[in-house]
Amino acid sequence: MNVVIVIVLLSAFAFWELPLLFIIIFGSRETARRWKFFFEDKAINLIFSMFRQYRGFSITLENRLPGPLPKRFLVISNHQSLLDIPIIMHVLPRGSYARFVAKRELGFGVPLISLLLRTSGHCLIRRRGDALQAMRTVTSMANRCKREGTIPVIFPEGTRSRTGELGTFHSAGTRKILEVEPLPILVVAMDGGWDVSKLTDFMRSFGKKPYRVRFIEVLPAPEGRKAALETLEKSRELIDGSLAAMRGETTPDMAARG
Repeated sequence: MNVVIVIVLLSAFAFWELPLLFIIIFGSRETARRWKFFFEDKAINLIFSMFRQYRGFSITLENRLPGPLPKRFLVISNHQSLLDIPIIMHVLPRGSYARFVAKRELGFGVPLISLLLRTSGHCLIRRRGDALQAMRTVTSMANRCKREGTIPVIFPEGTRSRTGELGTFHSAGTRKILEVEPLPILVVAMDGGWDVSKLTDFMRSFGKKPYRVRFIEVLPAPEGRKAALETLEKSRELIDGSLAAMRGETTPDMAARG
């Protein structure tokens, strides 16, 4: 059944990519921007409709925040699978559009999704490329997020955890984003994706366990390099503690949409 999900999604995405590509090439910048948002929403809705319909896949959003999210913020999250990107896009408040620091390879090979990643203000960097060029690309993404009002998202581990254990947090990308725009930090913990981190894992295991997302805390916008580093370390501590707590619980206590 997982093969059917992949075939249906890729077929739909390939069909939608053609009109969007036409609009990007021949339409105005503002028209293309509106249609990118439209197809982004359409793709995310289809992904999760298929997941729920065919595998009963559920996301439990546990919102531990005492109040509403600020209008603008930076998301810092751990990283376990390729599903983390669409899941964060799915659980953020409606009307919020997330922009990711992700590996360059995702910008090619997946109909519609790769096109959106290349043209919608995401930051695609080579895993072992020029560090200076990578930081320039992050800065460009942060400037576009500030200009367009989109939400920057970064996985400070830099790569997916294959075991579910939290890795080392790297600070350069986070600091570059905050240099452009000091933003409050939404700290997010995600669990349930590490054992479907590859396509072969997805085909075999997807849908057999729930995916949990926890909004842990909103930290104040840090000012300066030292404050940014301290905030990043605090974020890691919060995520590490939340992952341990989530794995020790039998049922989530604050479920929301999935």
